[in-house]
Amino acid sequence: MTPLSLARRLVSHVSLEGTRRILEPSCGDGSFLAAIIERLQATADASRAIGLVGIEVDPVLAARSRQLVAERVAGSTHIEGVIHRTDFFRSYLSRRSQGNAPARTSFAIPEGFDLIVGNPPFGATFDPAIEDELDARLGYRLGMKVKKESYAFFIVACVDLLRHGGRLVFICSDSLLTIPTMKGLRGFLMQEGSVCVRSLREFSGETTYPMVVLEFVKGRDRGHVVRDSVRVDLEVIRKTPNLSWGVTPDLARLFAGALLGDRFVASSGMTTGKNELFVREIGESNRIAEHLQFEMFDAPITVEYELQRARLGKLGEGRRRMLEAAERLGKTERRLRITSRQRPSAVQLPDERYRPYNKANGRIVYSEPTHYIFWENEGEAVLTYKKTGNWYLRGVGGQPYFGREGITWQLVASRFVARYLPPGYILDSGAPCAFLRPGNDRSELLFVLAWLLSSLANRTLKQVVNHTRNIQSKDFERMPYPWWVSSENRIAVVSLMGRMIAEARQGTRWTWKDGCVRQVDTFFQFPSGESGLDEKHGKALDLFDWKM
Repeated sequence: MTPLSLARRLVSHVSLEGTRRILEPSCGDGSFLAAIIERLQATADASRAIGLVGIEVDPVLAARSRQLVAERVAGSTHIEGVIHRTDFFRSYLSRRSQGNAPARTSFAIPEGFDLIVGNPPFGATFDPAIEDELDARLGYRLGMKVKKESYAFFIVACVDLLRHGGRLVFICSDSLLTIPTMKGLRGFLMQEGSVCVRSLREFSGETTYPMVVLEFVKGRDRGHVVRDSVRVDLEVIRKTPNLSWGVTPDLARLFAGALLGDRFVASSGMTTGKNELFVREIGESNRIAEHLQFEMFDAPITVEYELQRARLGKLGEGRRRMLEAAERLGKTERRLRITSRQRPSAVQLPDERYRPYNKANGRIVYSEPTHYIFWENEGEAVLTYKKTGNWYLRGVGGQPYFGREGITWQLVASRFVARYLPPGYILDSGAPCAFLRPGNDRSELLFVLAWLLSSLANRTLKQVVNHTRNIQSKDFERMPYPWWVSSENRIAVVSLMGRMIAEARQGTRWTWKDGCVRQVDTFFQFPSGESGLDEKHGKALDLFDWKM
């Protein structure tokens, strides 16, 4: 729940001039409504009738909110507060279906609301009975997809409920700022009105989850976004592929050319499920201890077996019918039997049954493999277990890229912890990877690896592309390609990275403090005052041959 002290602080900045109709769509225990009433009693004209509507689906919280509001408005002749114990989204859909005719909810106000405030839930579930209809009504606006996330749908619905010039003040997840899945929501808000967003430095002792305060005015000043008192024109924001609210004019210049996705395809690896079944950590003398035996066999297809391994113990009707038909026909499927060895077997690497596994680690430039995965017969045991075993994630992410040479980085980190990925690896979801598209020279791998290690790239990543610690494969593709680097600097940085990788393979462990790593920054400085493309950018460097 939002602390009353915080609610008071937030609404103290909100203009209440001319305000008559106020909504809190997820009012919880009523802190925002109480804070609004206190301000109205202190500042509002007593001759102006003001109506407050609170919506809360939880009956206990709705009762608390009703009591708190009743205490605050007691004796007031111009303020009325009404709390509805209902699902906000059901009320929204009811209003939409009935137009502006009087309805059983308080949403049927022809002029709309003057002010909507609150702290809508993050990551909440939707009523399954209306989920699809909500997605149809709220999940696509102005040609862009709005992620089916509770606070995002609250925002879109409430913008619909505002009058022209009406104001919305919400506490939101800071995922609103840059992550690609919120691009549609950002685009919608920028098109519909003026946006101001500021970081919420402190919420309460109950959580440290990063949050922001969104202030939106419907239909006014559509030329810019203000973030933490810094104004950024929409023209600048639209230069970024994710419509980032973290961009600044100097970083927007980097997006005047190609993106990394024009030359690379990035992919996540697979979640093996039960890693201890297949993945082995390398021990002393380059050995692994194998404590399991794997045996393939054919087994009859049955509905009962599928129900046992199904997530939540449920099967779709189509899937059930298919299984019932296969069971009647006596069909079989390939399965895996796993048994423990009486005594672990010591496997000396390399061994044709095992492949290096790209587990995430904190090393940069290059790392020897730390784990291997059992991959006999091109991974038959793992792939069979994923398909028919007791593991709910059936698919194998990134499989077309297994064994390819590329760039990899740590999924959860405060910056690109990037390194060269030699050929031959099986990919793990904890370390996304990027691979050259056809027609690009191999030197691009080292050039872009160096770019990812630079301070400018990491400032661009964390400020513009994705400010969170979860660096996805698509974040790589949305990064600018360093088109402004001269041919001479390009050759020099490729040569430097080649030497650094070679030294790493001989035992050097590079850190961010090393001079060679810091030297990378000098090659990627953006020329001051320049905004055009280098005519030579993108040409293959066949003058330098690097071997790994």
